[in-house]
Amino acid sequence: MKYQLTSDQISSKVAGETVILNHRKGAYYGLDEVGVLIWDMLEKGPQSMDSLCDVVENEYDVNRETCKADLDVLLKDLIAEKLVEIVK
Repeated sequence: MKYQLTSDQISSKVAGETVILNHRKGAYYGLDEVGVLIWDMLEKGPQSMDSLCDVVENEYDVNRETCKADLDVLLKDLIAEKLVEIVK
């Protein structure tokens, strides 16, 4: 299972932050530092949970279990807002 950005969103870097617009809902979103790291990876193409955790573990002092738990919450939020979708 992999995650990818949906076609319902566009994003841009503004003053060092990533701003995301869901153009179907007309809603804007911002991400924290780790969220931006994940978003940047998803902009490169579909990513697995393991590949996303590899990147987070390389940047931050976090163990795999905590990384997966935190990413699971973030990805579920992004999926609920239709910014990210699951692909097989």
